[in-house]
Amino acid sequence: MKTRVSISIDKEILSKLDKEIDNVSIFSRSGAIEKIIEKHVSEKKKAVILAGGPPNNLFVKEEKTYRPLLKIRGKPLIQDIIDKLKRSGYNDILIVGSKEVLSEIYKNIGESGIVYVEEKLHLGTAKTLQLCQEKIKSTFLFVPCDHYFDIDLKEMEKYHKKNQGVSTLVVYSGTKNAWDKSSIVELEGNLIKSYIEHPKKKSSFLTSLLIGFAEPEIFDYIPKANLSYSLQEDVFPEIAKNNKLIGYLFSGEWNNIHSIEDVKEV
Repeated sequence: MKTRVSISIDKEILSKLDKEIDNVSIFSRSGAIEKIIEKHVSEKKKAVILAGGPPNNLFVKEEKTYRPLLKIRGKPLIQDIIDKLKRSGYNDILIVGSKEVLSEIYKNIGESGIVYVEEKLHLGTAKTLQLCQEKIKSTFLFVPCDHYFDIDLKEMEKYHKKNQGVSTLVVYSGTKNAWDKSSIVELEGNLIKSYIEHPKKKSSFLTSLLIGFAEPEIFDYIPKANLSYSLQEDVFPEIAKNNKLIGYLFSGEWNNIHSIEDVKEV
């Protein structure tokens, strides 16, 4: 839906704007302004890649490398994630992790425009995310460093903003059951009413992936003190209690890459 607005533009800038009208993809001044604004907003869209925790937890001994550096179809998994983020317009990317992991990622991909945030204390996924708080002022995307996925991130962001939750999580509703003993959620409509990381019994066949969108308000759920705190065990269950955790149903392709066997499956 289009909304009419009135703006005043300097004549010299307007002259430059008219040169953008190519009658192929841009047919009017309005179209040129819309495209420029869309590009500017897209460039500011922020994504956080979570690579925290003790380095050994991410190390694959058989391959002598870290999970995000295992190669998927010829390129490191982390490169595949970054490429997907950028194609979806998330050009402001932060990777959070230990010095060892970040150093190896940088050596292998050398990607420009990436901000590396070092995690010195390993206190859980919530505290990993908290290290980015000062750099986040608006809606942001978060993904783990060891997930292969094929999700329409643009559509998911629209869904998140429409439903106005503190966070929206991908909820897998397909037949793959590799995670049927963790991250179990119960939905009521699109609200996640309960989020249980290690349930004693299965109450649902819906599992949440650690892929989602959040508002800066999520940091209000993470204590400032140096204590262990997890998104899955502490933050998400609390947001769910406040009816602010949204589920985005997904049944497409994904895989939690822990080993070379997982790579072969992809």
